[in-house]
Amino acid sequence: MIHFRILGGVYLCDDTGESFEVRGTLRRTLLALLLVNRGQVVPHEQLANELWPDRVPSCYVNALEAHVARLRRDLERVGTNRSGHQLIATNRIGYSIHLDKEELDLDVANSLLTKAHRLACSNPEESIALMEHAFDLWKGPALAGVSELSQRLRAHALQIEERYVLELEKYIDLHLECGHDEYVIVTLRELTTRYPHRERFVEQLITALGRQGRKVEAADLFRSVRTCMIKDFGIEPSKDLNRTLQEALNTSKG
Repeated sequence: MIHFRILGGVYLCDDTGESFEVRGTLRRTLLALLLVNRGQVVPHEQLANELWPDRVPSCYVNALEAHVARLRRDLERVGTNRSGHQLIATNRIGYSIHLDKEELDLDVANSLLTKAHRLACSNPEESIALMEHAFDLWKGPALAGVSELSQRLRAHALQIEERYVLELEKYIDLHLECGHDEYVIVTLRELTTRYPHRERFVEQLITALGRQGRKVEAADLFRSVRTCMIKDFGIEPSKDLNRTLQEALNTSKG
């Protein structure tokens, strides 16, 4: 049962699955810092530096204690399966949060993606279904609303986002393998807009267009991407993208 969400904003969830936003920016940031370091003690000083980057209070240990106490009460109000003191442990040097298996949405998503990878060769359709289940857990940018307030959370958010995009690339590859070209074209129209500089998505879209005999569209897409890359970065498209275009132009619709 998921009790914590970070794939989007930072939320607590009750046993029915309903989500509740943690009140207060500092409290949300504190919970996020504990969640991304789940199972590990986060020292007082590290928490203070992340929560108060401009000026750490002289009595920051007491301030942290007060915020942790409020956070524990939040957990008990939502009604998770353990008390706030069981979830958030106090250590002489800091605090830690200890989660049961699959209490954090990120861990559930990663578990589903791992299962999907194991099935990718033997059962690509089932692998696709598992990946879709994992993607459903993404409600928006990871750690939204707090990642911009903490360097550590920003780094974690970027890492999670990169994993998400790489998994989307694998997901599209599976659809191409299964011959779902029309679905790929529709999906990649949106993804190439959301991630305009992600060459792999462009390669996949060009491949799908070529297999559907839409070679003019494939060539137009390549030219558009090339123009943007030269304008934005001063570089030409990669050899892989050029090769993908040539293969698409030489493909006969089957």
